[in-house]
Amino acid sequence: MAHAPEMPEKYVCTACQTIHAGTVSKRTESGHEYEAPAECGCCGESELVPEKNWPHFQP
Repeated sequence: MAHAPEMPEKYVCTACQTIHAGTVSKRTESGHEYEAPAECGCCGESELVPEKNWPHFQP
């Protein structure tokens, strides 16, 4: 059986819409839990939302 890589949770910067991979915050038996970076590496803003919530984000 082939190994399927785990995809990290992604976060979108609300200011410049750059996507960032989440940081592993916890390891569990079922995988990893992720958290958003402290700030956007592109513009420095601190508000990042999970990619799955991005279509519903209201500034």
